[in-house]
Amino acid sequence: MTETETNTEKLTSMEIDVIGEVMNISMGTAATAMSTILNTKVNITTPKIETIGVDEFEFTQLEPVIGVLINYVEGIEGANVLLLKEADMKKILSQLFDMESSDDIEFDEISKSAIGEIMNQMMGAAAGALASFLGRVVNISPPVLLDTTNNKSIKELFSLKGENLVSINFHLSIDGLVESEFISAMEPALAREIVEMSMGASGIDDEEEVPVVPEEVPPQPSPVQPEPVRPEVQYEAPSPPRQQAPPSTRVVKNEQAEVNSYVSQQQPVQVTAYEYKPLGEEQKGETITGNNLDLLMSVPIQITVELGKTRKKIKDIADLTLGNIIELDRQAGDQVDVIANGRLIAKGDVVVVDDNYSVKITEIIKVKEEMNQKK
Repeated sequence: MTETETNTEKLTSMEIDVIGEVMNISMGTAATAMSTILNTKVNITTPKIETIGVDEFEFTQLEPVIGVLINYVEGIEGANVLLLKEADMKKILSQLFDMESSDDIEFDEISKSAIGEIMNQMMGAAAGALASFLGRVVNISPPVLLDTTNNKSIKELFSLKGENLVSINFHLSIDGLVESEFISAMEPALAREIVEMSMGASGIDDEEEVPVVPEEVPPQPSPVQPEPVRPEVQYEAPSPPRQQAPPSTRVVKNEQAEVNSYVSQQQPVQVTAYEYKPLGEEQKGETITGNNLDLLMSVPIQITVELGKTRKKIKDIADLTLGNIIELDRQAGDQVDVIANGRLIAKGDVVVVDDNYSVKITEIIKVKEEMNQKK
């Protein structure tokens, strides 16, 4: 790779600022997802970003580490590797499994599966935040745990993408559990793609305003030659349309022309066009027509019957076998809830009709009653 190609892989200071802001937003959402999983406060903040050579990339301060590979497969494309301390991950798992000591945690299949699910929830949430920011769908592949017994394996992964990588160092704070850091490493092409899309999403107006300036400038040099003639004509007959052309007084007279044009445009509008006296009656008559009602009535709604609920820890779910019994929060014979699109609408008894389970409605839940029940 030539020196020019190597330099193109390095991010500029502006690109570093942009990727830092974007990753801060997405990782903030990832922290919220982890907070929900662990049922405790989680903060991921203060990203420190640098473009560094693959051979120079070091993470000895984190070793031994857990490495997780995330591939972006839709919206944007590229690889992202998260490197976390093993000790931190053990504490996270002990909180998840409700264990008193993290020393008892072993990285067996259950632990690895739990790590994969945590990373999937975190990075899925981060991808969702990134999608909202970029204004397009962003999807990731399922996270893959990497073999980090030899740090060369991480470097070899990125060496296939180029000579440099983008290293982003985050501070991780889990209330009463972890005060640490982790690294998110990505290929420069992925970082630059995120930057370009971010600037495209937020800088469209700026790009459209740029050509407006040269459009006003070219017509102005042409009247520079008859400059002594046109100012005299304007002083004798200062009409608003002509005051915009002369370059000698363009700042003051352009402002006057704009004010005059705004006044001339607003006066006829204020006289009659915007007097909406019958507005309320028109809206009442046009709000909902018969066709609209028919359209609304044809919208399908998902109906769900809820027999009961319970909460289980991931450890208990992982230990489930055939024949296990899950106890719900309701007694036999209690009424079941009938839910429409997530809202409780009725209660009823379970019956059998033509060998199919059905519900006999015994109580209709009104909106006020539902609000009182929530209170």
